[in-house]
Amino acid sequence: KRLNKAMIFKKIYLLAIPAIIAVIILIFMISNTSLINKKKFDLQIDATKEEQSLFTHTRVKITNNGIQPLTNITINYGNKSEAISILQPGQSYPLSPPPGSDLEKLRVTTNEGINITQEYRTPIKMPGMMGS
Repeated sequence: KRLNKAMIFKKIYLLAIPAIIAVIILIFMISNTSLINKKKFDLQIDATKEEQSLFTHTRVKITNNGIQPLTNITINYGNKSEAISILQPGQSYPLSPPPGSDLEKLRVTTNEGINITQEYRTPIKMPGMMGS
């Protein structure tokens, strides 16, 4: 009788250990889906243009959403351009288009083959805010 109890506990342990390992692996995979779904090279651009009564306020923010650094990033504003030598994964860089830039669209290229042309977006005007 005592031998049977020992065998039952041994079977439970033999089944529990792989189940626990499987649960740990599943938790690890779920928590790292953001890494699994990321591209090697990926760039996000947020270009905004707010037209006020006396001036136009423009901002550009580029973010490296990939898992590898991006190099020699060129931001072309149409008739003017600027460059950033490197942007690490997860890093963002704020830019202000130089005076006299074309404020309709911009083009961003990198050594890694990224080539994005994007129009400026106009944020929603909120009542009571400047320019509303």
